Amino acid sequence: MDTPDEPRHTADDADAPESAAAAHPSGRIDGWRDFQDRLRAALAMGTTEPADWRLCDPDFVSWPLGERAIVEVLQQGVLAHPRTRLTLLAARFDEFPRKHPRWLAWRQDWTHRVRCLQANEEDAPQLRPMLLWPGRLGLRLLDGVSGRGVWSTDPATLHVWQADFDVISQRSAEAMPGTILGL
Repeated sequence: MDTPDEPRHTADDADAPESAAAAHPSGRIDGWRDFQDRLRAALAMGTTEPADWRLCDPDFVSWPLGERAIVEVLQQGVLAHPRTRLTLLAARFDEFPRKHPRWLAWRQDWTHRVRCLQANEEDAPQLRPMLLWPGRLGLRLLDGVSGRGVWSTDPATLHVWQADFDVISQRSAEAMPGTILGL
């Protein structure tokens, strides 16, 4: 995935010692469309190697998880890499059946690799939209209404974001079972 605000390389800078990603380990996200485009690109990039994705949002209603292309990318990733995992952390999942039915259908086959966690009432107000590929890439919205935020490949920043996610997820409960067992 090209990192945002990355300069285009020319023949004159072919001998540059640092990659553009190392020179620019972070940048801005300028709205929900920008966030969604970066999310799609990040997930596609994640199919090339095992990934342990962490996604966080109060309700995921503005995410493109129900798109056919997103489900296909997720399918490619989990089929290609047995260690690929996905954890979603939300305040509530009540809009998933309406907003992301295709994702829910896909998840039924992958409940052993896809966890859904519901934050407790105390932690729920702290949830901000975020995608984290630990050690590689993060997208984090600072304003969930406008969709403005930041992206980063900086290991120190990603470590802080992962710690924030982990603190809330450890106090969260399993939610949205992949299948409903009955008699």
